[in-house]
Amino acid sequence: MTFPNRNLGGTGVYAHSLLDRVQRQGEVTTSEIAGPSRSNFVATLAWLLAGARRALRQRPADILHCPGFVAPWFVPIPVVVTVHDAGGRRFPDDHPLEWRAYDRAFIGGRLRSAARVITGSEFARRELIEVYRLRPGQVVTIPYGIDPRFLEARAPAREGEIDELRMIFPGAPVGRKNLAAVLLAMAAAAGDSALGRARLDISGARAEDFSRLAALVRSLGLERRVSWLGRVPAEELPALVSRASLVVYPSLYEGFGFPPLEAMAVGTPVVASDRGSLPEVLGDAALLVDPEDGRALTQALEAVLQRPDLGQRLRDAGRARARLYSWERCAEATTQVYREVAASGQGRR
Repeated sequence: MTFPNRNLGGTGVYAHSLLDRVQRQGEVTTSEIAGPSRSNFVATLAWLLAGARRALRQRPADILHCPGFVAPWFVPIPVVVTVHDAGGRRFPDDHPLEWRAYDRAFIGGRLRSAARVITGSEFARRELIEVYRLRPGQVVTIPYGIDPRFLEARAPAREGEIDELRMIFPGAPVGRKNLAAVLLAMAAAAGDSALGRARLDISGARAEDFSRLAALVRSLGLERRVSWLGRVPAEELPALVSRASLVVYPSLYEGFGFPPLEAMAVGTPVVASDRGSLPEVLGDAALLVDPEDGRALTQALEAVLQRPDLGQRLRDAGRARARLYSWERCAEATTQVYREVAASGQGRR
């Protein structure tokens, strides 16, 4: 649990959801070891060099699964590592300096020494093989699942429960998430158009943590139409997303894409990027556009806001698509990887 133990985003969701389902299935006996609970480069490095090995002496195991990019050294059992994408190399400015240094210096070697590398999409698999020079047979695609809270959420009635002109931008708006494109589209839209009147909620960040984007909101005159919600509690997200008229996710790079899939699960239409893993994961159940084409993004947002028939098609297709992604299936496929690795005895470093 190095990093997932302190990450409330996709890495943490993956690690804890997979662990829960593996435990429920009962075929694997699990124990959890975790690195530092707060960001600390020196302490994390000490954990990777010696701390994890000491912990494994106290809790003997057949396999160590590292669910968040990093793997410790000098581990006497086979290692499986989950890596969600190669974003640290493709978009280094989205990551702190210590992570960029670790990525450049160590990740490639640690992944090449692993018995298996798991990732959530074929796009991410190709990226990892290319960027980190991994053996194709070493990298396994296992699609992730969706939190049952989204799958079980009550769909709101159309009358009175849907905020017809409210959009949600989910997650922290780091550079590759491309929030600026949405803000520019909102500012450029005609005042009497649906997009020109629509509001935007940013559900994973505070304005003070993204000062450049907050300044852009002010310079575009969008202060009254854009709300920074901060980190919304997980139990409140399904209801929040289900009441929105659409979720907009024009990301420039994704290895999987939890937020748009979660929106589809609760029946909220999605306008997303046609980059990275998103076409593979979302299929035709979302409206996909070139995230660097402002006109295409504007037209897609206007279409969903103005056309009930399109919104209904996306809601129906989205619910069906989201149900293809299950943590139970993810856990079953991951357990099969454990069996193969245990039988082969690979990755003892």
